[in-house]
This record gives sequence, structure tokens and C-alpha cells, in this order.
Amino acid sequence: MKSFATHIDRSLLRLLIVAACIALCCNSAVAQLFLNGKPAFSDSLSNVILYSIPEQYFGNDFTAIVQADTTCGWDNITVAGKPLTHNPITFEDIDGGKAYLVRAIKNGKPIVKRLMFTFLPIINIEGNISNDVINTSVTLVDPDGGTSEAMTAQVKWRGGYTNLNGRHKRNYSIKLIDANGEKMNRKLLGLRRDNHWKLDAAQVDLSRVRNRVATDLWLDMARPPYYIDLAPDALSGARGKMVEVLCNGKYMGIYSLMECIDRKQLQVKKWDEDTKKINGMIWNAESWSKVAEFKNYVGYNNNSPYYSTFLVEYPDFEDIHPTNHLDLYNAVKFMSQCDVESYNEHVHKYFDMPVIIDYAIFNQLLIAVDNGVNNIYWAIYDRNVDKRLTLAVWDLDWSLGTNRDAPDFRGGRAEPDFQYRFSSKEFLMLQDPACTYHNDMVERYWQLRQSWLSDESLANRVNTLVDHLIKCGAVAREETRWSHDSDINGLTLDIDSERHYIIDWMKKRLAFLDHTLMRRPVDPNADGVLNSADLVLVNRIIQGTTEATPQADTNGDGVINSADLTLLYKLIMGY
Repeated sequence: MKSFATHIDRSLLRLLIVAACIALCCNSAVAQLFLNGKPAFSDSLSNVILYSIPEQYFGNDFTAIVQADTTCGWDNITVAGKPLTHNPITFEDIDGGKAYLVRAIKNGKPIVKRLMFTFLPIINIEGNISNDVINTSVTLVDPDGGTSEAMTAQVKWRGGYTNLNGRHKRNYSIKLIDANGEKMNRKLLGLRRDNHWKLDAAQVDLSRVRNRVATDLWLDMARPPYYIDLAPDALSGARGKMVEVLCNGKYMGIYSLMECIDRKQLQVKKWDEDTKKINGMIWNAESWSKVAEFKNYVGYNNNSPYYSTFLVEYPDFEDIHPTNHLDLYNAVKFMSQCDVESYNEHVHKYFDMPVIIDYAIFNQLLIAVDNGVNNIYWAIYDRNVDKRLTLAVWDLDWSLGTNRDAPDFRGGRAEPDFQYRFSSKEFLMLQDPACTYHNDMVERYWQLRQSWLSDESLANRVNTLVDHLIKCGAVAREETRWSHDSDINGLTLDIDSERHYIIDWMKKRLAFLDHTLMRRPVDPNADGVLNSADLVLVNRIIQGTTEATPQADTNGDGVINSADLTLLYKLIMGY
């Protein structure tokens, strides 16, 4: 009886909290404009009112019925020189940097604001958000349709380094709930249907797009997990969409609305609620340790959600405990004790090697040091059938030529020719030429160099996203809002310049990998020995009488000519 009463009390409390928060949000709301029934949002910092429309209207005219919420006492409202009685109003030649004046009178005093248009979705969060969860109102306006009404949500700041005291452009965790305080799943912006969403601020990324570029690249280039035939919707990364965010009446800038890495994303098999049998499992390496590096092992305790610095994410420890760390423990123990020979023979029993190889290539390209041990999710589809670990990526903002420890985020490990050695042993072994999987990694790298990792493909990926943000005016708003902030060490935010830096950096990084870690063995005819037959083949290639082979470029300069013959001769002669 006590338990039932407690349940009723908690339910009533949730209802009261939700109602109070919604009332507070309504009472504190500023005057808004509504265009064709959808809200525009006012930024108190810049006097800009921001409204989202489909991209097709940019460069053209946009006509809308304009209405106003006059509960805050606005009178004599005009928009683009037209009174609201002159509906519909046509906004001519829409452009991301163009503003249309909004004039009104409040308490006898004139108000002047600027209405601007974007084609990014807008998310408006009410309330003073902090590290503590609050129930509040979140509105998402999708220019291409979907929801535009206020949703009740539990919101708080999230993150580690980016959530230290004194930080300003925060990440947000949003959990949608219904009127009873229970979770409410929604499909947002064409992404998955769920209640839990992340807003990634790219707080210390001078481009604001690194995490999105890197994660989308991974989702495109990586081979699917070993159980894809059983779970065809499984994804090893978090999809996302670029949005603009306002919080508590202030413009917060460009964000990525992201899915979460969890059971739903990885599609591991659910635990059995009737028998409490554990099937699929997920762990997150929360921080660095020798155990998380697969270099040492310790005993495990199933009465704890942690195995060293690995946290069990699924099944949630609150839902089912004791948990079962045995399979992770066995993989860590094997890796910590293995040499190259045992790695070659047995590692495929413990790890999803195609995915491991792809991640090693991916991580080397990005020099994603912060994602070499932590910020990796490890998953088993069904421990009762196959105990192999596969992985999912997360939080890749410290990558692609940026160094958190430098005042200008440059230099050191961010140099494209940085000799990056993995900390985690399961990746480190792949750098050893004696490892049979090393050759697999090199061959896979050169396959990807012809597609997703070509210089042109990577440049197009960055340019497409940044051009999109520039066109809608979001880049200008972001730079105005956050340049010289302490979040970015007082630096000027120049996103256009930063994208050119990233593209040039990737090109140099790939060229470095081409000639070092990922360089193919020199053997033009691939027969396993260097002799005069290789010289004959290279000469024929130069003369154009036979087809070129990748191995014929012995000096790795991208062309096959007499310099390759000279080097090959020296190698054959031993000097």
C-alpha cells in the first residue's frame, strides 16, 4: 500500500511540476510573430526575430499571413513596412543576410526589430537551463513540415570538458515527456523516432561542423556491424541535422540535433523482461585507463555498473542487475596478454575486425586522440550467440587538425604529419607490419582512397555543409554571437577560413598516410620478390605498353616514371 501511495504521490508531483513549468514559460514569453501559423523567435541580444522557411524561397519572394501575439502589449505593428491588416505580406528576394523591419509601440515607446529568414530548423528552449534537469517547453520549427508546437521536455546541460564552469555555448540533453511526465517518442527532422535527443554545440570547434562532418563520414565509409543481417537498421554512429537554437530568449547559434548511441541505435538484442536474461550489451569507455586501453585487465564485479572505466549502458543497471561483464572482461584479458602471433590467430573471435580496421583508418585520418580510448561504445549483439565486440563512434569535435591544449587550437598532435600511435592495443596492433590484419588495413585504406577518402570527396563534404550554413545566414549569426568568447580562447570565429584549413589539412594528412602507415609494399608485379621482372614491368608501364599497378609507384609520388625505376634498382641492388 505504501508503494502504491508513493507512486501516486510521484505522479501528482510530476503533473504539478509540468504544469508549473509550462505556466512559467507562458508567463515569461516575449511577443512573437507567427507566419503562416508557425512561430518566429525573438533574440534579445540582437533584436533579430528569426523565422524558418524552405530553402526554395531563398533568392525568391516569400508570401505569408503574418499575425502577432500581442499579450505583451505591442500596438501599431508593421512588418516590412506593411501593417498586419495588409495580409498577406510579401517579403521580396529572400536572402540569409537580409532583414525586414518590424516596428511596434509598447507603453508609448517605439520598438524596432529585424525579421530574418533561415532555412535551418529552429529549436527554441524556454527557461534557465543548468546542470539540473528542469521540465520546460521546447519548440522545433521544421521549415519543410513536421511539428511546430511546443513540446514539454526535461532539459539540462550535458558534456564533460565543454560543461566546465565558465563555459557559455552549452550542449543540451532533451528528453520529451507527456502531460503525465512519461517519455514521449517523436520523429524529428527525418531522424529516428525517440524521446531522447542531444544538441551538440560544437563549443570549441572553430568550424562548428567537425563532429557532423566526421560522424557522417564514418556512417558512409564504415562497414556495418557483423549482425547487420539480423538487425538491418543498426547504425554505428549518431545521425544529426544542423539547426539554429534559441534558449531563454537568447540566440545560441548553430547546433547539431543528434540521435543518441544506445540500444535503439545499435539494435542489439533486448534483454528478456520475463526471465531477466541478458542478451545484447553495450559499454561506454567513459575515461582513460589501462583496462580501457586493452593493455591490462582486472577482475570484474557484476554488482557494479562499471568494469574499470567501462560503464554498462545496456541493459541499464537500474533495470537489470547484477549485470554481466564477463565477455568484455574476456576480450580485455585476451588483448592485454596477446602478442602478434596470437592476435593474428584469435582476435577475430573477440572483435568485429572489419569495423575495427575501418575505425583504425578513420581515427588515423582524423587524429582523433580523444576518441582512441574513451568516447567509444562497445557492443555485443547477443552474448548467447556471438560474443564479438563491435563499436560505435561518438563526440568527434576534437579532430581534423585541432588541438584542445594549444591556445590557438593548432600545432602538436594537430599537425597533419603527426606520427600518431594508438593508445588502445586492439588498434595499436594493426600498426605492426607483422600483423596479418595490417595488410588488410592498408588494402582497405586504398579502396577507400578511391571513394569516400578521396581528396575531392572529402573537400565536397566540408564545402557542402559550410556553404549551406553560409547561405542561410547562420554563419554570420554564429560569428557575431561567439567571436572572441572565452569558449574559443578569445579567437575570432571565421568559419569560412576554418573550412579551408580543414580541407587543406585533410589533403596533407592523407598524403602523409599514403607514404607512411598506409603505404603499400614495394613489389610492382606483386609476386613476393624484388628482381629484374619488376624493373621490366615498371619500364613497360612507363612506355605505355602495359597497365599500371599501384605497387609500381615505388617512390609514392603519385606518378610512375624514371624516378621509380631508379629507386627500384637501388632496392634490388640493396643500396
